[in-house]
Amino acid sequence: MLNCNVKEHGAIGDGVHLDTAAIQAAIDACAAEGGGRVSLEGGRFLCGRIDLRSGVELRIERDAVLLGSTNADDFPDVVTDFWDTEYAPRFNQRCFIYAENCEDVAITGRGAIDCQGWAYVDPMTEEQQAQRPLMSFVRKPRPLPEGSAPLSEATTMVGSYPHPLDPRNTSLAPARVVMMIGCKNVLVEDVTMRNQPAGWSYWICGCYNVHFHRAQILAAVDMPNNDGIHINCCQNVTVSDCNITCGDDCIVVRAYSAPLGRNTVCEKVAVTNCNLTSHTCAVRIGWINDGVMRDCTFSNLNITESNCGLCMYLPANPAKARMSDQGFEATLIENISFSGITMDRGYGAPIRIEIDPDNLCTAIRHIYFSGIHARTAGMPVICGREDCHVQNVYFNDCHFAQLRHGDIPTEFAARLAKLRCPTQEPVFRRVDNLYLNSTFFTIL
Repeated sequence: MLNCNVKEHGAIGDGVHLDTAAIQAAIDACAAEGGGRVSLEGGRFLCGRIDLRSGVELRIERDAVLLGSTNADDFPDVVTDFWDTEYAPRFNQRCFIYAENCEDVAITGRGAIDCQGWAYVDPMTEEQQAQRPLMSFVRKPRPLPEGSAPLSEATTMVGSYPHPLDPRNTSLAPARVVMMIGCKNVLVEDVTMRNQPAGWSYWICGCYNVHFHRAQILAAVDMPNNDGIHINCCQNVTVSDCNITCGDDCIVVRAYSAPLGRNTVCEKVAVTNCNLTSHTCAVRIGWINDGVMRDCTFSNLNITESNCGLCMYLPANPAKARMSDQGFEATLIENISFSGITMDRGYGAPIRIEIDPDNLCTAIRHIYFSGIHARTAGMPVICGREDCHVQNVYFNDCHFAQLRHGDIPTEFAARLAKLRCPTQEPVFRRVDNLYLNSTFFTIL
């Protein structure tokens, strides 16, 4: 196998000089020879956007760091005809590592991808923290291009998002660290990603046969929207033995097809043996008018100090202006299994399934919970809609115990305790065929 060391192509690795061109040259040279390994070792390689190619493994050795530039201009917009960039989430087409229509690509090694995310945020004031108790930072806004609309006119509100403190379409940071679209046979193994900017760690869109194994995502829990792994419109995906800590959703399964230009199912996703911490949702399935998500399993998970454990909340946007990642399909979520999951010191509901009145939802059905043991400040909430009941929900051998925020030893729980949030009882409304077998609720 061809092995290209980036230093042989001019990379310096001193953390000061920009090595983008040298790393890209090594990737291109490796691809031109039919593929192989591009190695980073013995240095801190400062870098802007790089594009992976088919057959190339980007390997970061344990004594190496791929260091994200603190200059947003080093991450130019993706320009392509392969997908419709008009529908890029957050109206932001920038990323750190990009792969398009590739086969047999990998990011491996025991080194780190350090995104230097602190360069893209500012500390919140105490007043701002009171509005968003689980956050301590706000993104630095990017100057608007001449003639473009300000945030208040360019997007609309869904609940509290986009928040006035969360400038999604004007963020200085790249919206994604790793973006792979239309790829086959993808492997992410062993590598640690840390210090993400306010952007998703991995967005895997329209891909087939994708495997995350022993990967780590170590982001600040109080930084906005630094999600973990977004699995969108993909098939045959595994996530195993990973540690994920982030401010937004750890693992997301969606079927937002608009960027692909064709309705695409997300199915056969298996997540197992992972540790998850999130100030939003540890696991989220679905968003605004996604398509079909089915046949997914989540097993042997430890979820700690998270706002919500397992979430299938489907919001809506009743306004005429489209949200950046708002789909056009009717959502169908079916045949989803959760088993062997422990949740501890959770700030909110361990399980939340809700359908907004304006969401284009066909059904949420055949949902299975087994061996769920939770100690959280909230209780399960499952609410269907008048015209769209949640169907066939099974609980077996589950226990939900309620905590007070004051009993959770974190500064964020202390902030929530000051708000005196009311305790919550289990909620089951508009659910057809709810089965509770050996399932208990301990309520304050």
